[in-house]
Amino acid sequence: MSKSTKDDYVQSVCRVILYIEQNYNSDLTLDELSKIASFSKYHFHRIFKSIVGESMVDYIRRVRLQSTTLQFKTNQKITQIAMNSGYETNASFSKAFKKHFGITPKEFAKNAKLKRGNKMLEPKIVKLEDIEILYVRKTGEYTKCSIEAWETLINFVGTEYFIRDDVMMFGIGHDNPRITDADKLRYDACVSWVNKNIKSEGEIQRKIIDGGKYAMFLHKGSYTELINTYDGVSDWIVESGVELRDLPIVEKYLNKNPITCKPEDLRTEIYIPLV
Repeated sequence: MSKSTKDDYVQSVCRVILYIEQNYNSDLTLDELSKIASFSKYHFHRIFKSIVGESMVDYIRRVRLQSTTLQFKTNQKITQIAMNSGYETNASFSKAFKKHFGITPKEFAKNAKLKRGNKMLEPKIVKLEDIEILYVRKTGEYTKCSIEAWETLINFVGTEYFIRDDVMMFGIGHDNPRITDADKLRYDACVSWVNKNIKSEGEIQRKIIDGGKYAMFLHKGSYTELINTYDGVSDWIVESGVELRDLPIVEKYLNKNPITCKPEDLRTEIYIPLV
């Protein structure tokens, strides 16, 4: 297979992945997804599994279930969470949830609202505009796949692009590492798309970070300690009773060259999407 053909396959699969993650609560069919990929439905499911490493059905199921985990920290009822994630009945949702996570939704909801004893964090409520980004998706243990994603993105756009004053760097971790197998964690390395002469190709994709209302938390220190700040964010969600938008959490990296910074000097803004 030539490089251009493989890049076309990767682009097609990435389009479908983005569509699934933005529409997982809809009735997604093979016919619909194969049309988005511009492939025959008789071949696309094989191409998808070859590139992603799991079947389209399994991927959709996992995305739907993972999307519910943060909602359990709010005051939503389990029935509403099931409907939000595309399940028609509470029974089908509970069966799939227990098979995936090993516990029932009720047990998970109880655990999700347990406070971990962290110092209560207070966010700044902000409003963002839509941000066009170029991004690379990598899968695996976050500390490893994030490095691979950033190396791929930097090699594509060039190091000089990142030092521009108008360029912003973001990370999107789609899965909770406390409950998702390490080899299934999805991470997007993202950079604001300010130079439209740079076109996406192969695994370099483009999308929009949705604007709107967010709670912004500032993390000070090493990226490896982010998970502890997220525990404090979770406590805030439970205590404040906020309603969350069905969007991923976004990290904004404020240090232009984190490699040369001391870990204690690193700064990361964490954006929680609010209704």
